[in-house]
Amino acid sequence: MLLLIAAILITLALFVGSILAHEMGHAAAVAWLAGKGAVRKISAGSVVVFRRGVFEIGLLPTWGHVEFDPERLGPIDRRLVAAAGPVASAVTALGFLALGRSGWFDPGWTRAIITMGKANIALAWVNLLPIPPLDGWTIIETWLPAWGVRWSAGTLDAARRYGAAFVFVASVWLVLLIGPYR
Repeated sequence: MLLLIAAILITLALFVGSILAHEMGHAAAVAWLAGKGAVRKISAGSVVVFRRGVFEIGLLPTWGHVEFDPERLGPIDRRLVAAAGPVASAVTALGFLALGRSGWFDPGWTRAIITMGKANIALAWVNLLPIPPLDGWTIIETWLPAWGVRWSAGTLDAARRYGAAFVFVASVWLVLLIGPYR
């Protein structure tokens, strides 16, 4: 039983760590483009168990975000910030895949590490979908004014809420459809 609890906690930590790596990509881009101190909060996971400085880390790998003032960045900079998260996820995936292929671990751990690499590839690609509030949408959203599309703050907020609900339902459905429970 203790081994099962440890395995669950390690799995949760790896997934929350992957979300944190993704968000750190965004935060690094914000700091680079808007200056030191521009990042107000870096959050990864829910049911917060750790707070220090700008970091807020949760136990459950549900969501993450970086809080900053988007008005400090122009459209091109916002696109770079949005793309930086998926790039960080891809780099994290390469790290996991290289570690998994290293031959340093027994087959069980190797399989788990390679699975984390694949999960980070999925995290990168899914975040590039143009669905609010994902990174792909943020990239598209910065183009809307140039295309003559003007949405009110309320409309954008509603799009993000409905998009987040869609992403949550689709994620649960996919886990149930192709996850380890079948």
